[in-house]
Amino acid sequence: MDILQQFREAIDADGRTRKAIAQAADIDPAALHRFYHGERGLNCWTLARLADVLGLELQPVKPAPKASKPKRKGGK
Repeated sequence: MDILQQFREAIDADGRTRKAIAQAADIDPAALHRFYHGERGLNCWTLARLADVLGLELQPVKPAPKASKPKRKGGK
C-alpha cells in the first residue's frame, strides 16, 4: 500500500470532514482535496502536520537495492 492510500484510509476513518482535518493541520482545504485525489503532492512538513493530526507516524525507509542487470555474453 502506498503512502497516499494510507493517508486516504486514515482521513476516511477519522470521522471529521476533510475541511476540519485540513484546518486542524493548518493546510489549505483545497490542497488537501488535491492530495486526497492524487492530483498533487504535499511537502514533508505538511505531511508531518497531517500525520500528526491523523495519529500517523512518518518513518523514513531505506529503498531496496536496485537489481543489477545481468552481463551479456560476448563481452558487451
